[in-house]
Amino acid sequence: MPNNIFPIQDQDERDPIGLLHGVDESGRVMMRNSRTPKSDILFVKKGKKIILRLMMKPLSSSSNFLLYFFFFFLVFFRCIQSINAQNATTDPSEVRALNSIFQQWRIQAVDSWNISGEPCSGTALTQSSSVFEDPTNNPAIRCDCSFKNNTLCHITSLRVYALDKRGVIPKELLDLPFLEFLKIDKNFFSGPLPTFLGNMSKLWLLSMAQNNFNGPIPKELGNLKKLYLLSLGNNNLSGTLPPELGNLVELGEL
Repeated sequence: MPNNIFPIQDQDERDPIGLLHGVDESGRVMMRNSRTPKSDILFVKKGKKIILRLMMKPLSSSSNFLLYFFFFFLVFFRCIQSINAQNATTDPSEVRALNSIFQQWRIQAVDSWNISGEPCSGTALTQSSSVFEDPTNNPAIRCDCSFKNNTLCHITSLRVYALDKRGVIPKELLDLPFLEFLKIDKNFFSGPLPTFLGNMSKLWLLSMAQNNFNGPIPKELGNLKKLYLLSLGNNNLSGTLPPELGNLVELGEL
């Protein structure tokens, strides 16, 4: 216990709720539950108000060194990741699949991510939802370039939102095996919902609302164990919800 600690009496003006242990000769106050605090806590009376001031003690030189080293290492690591991601290439089979899907839907990639013909570039590398969902970034993809020592990218998200596109759900979606996010709301896509959607096992979001899909909801959707959001509203679907949807234990929004 430090020298010359004077107990603070209950209801002392510096301790209106009785939480302090004592005050030393310099006016520093110690908490009751810590006799060797890492910071100085001062109660100062100003008029009728009691102000709490918390003054952190400076870190030691060794602590400063470790803090700066950790910060430098973190920045360096993120820079290396960014450089590697920019040098990585998209899986060729996924490039072919994406090109086929876009041709069938008569849409073109935007310049913000299809840089020099490389799909997984530019905004496709962002982890920011606001960038991915930006209206100017439409259609949009997002990629994960952490494969094969950060040299290979897989497409994980595809968004074609409110572009008034027509067509059916192409089977080439199965050639995007890492797809987790598929959002094609507010278009004029039609036809039945294909059963092969149940084979897209990594999907956690499947949003196809406000289109012209018809027929029943395929029971195979119950195979999507990771699915959290399923949106099929405002279509021409018929029948009842298949009981297999009860297998979607992660489902949070329907």
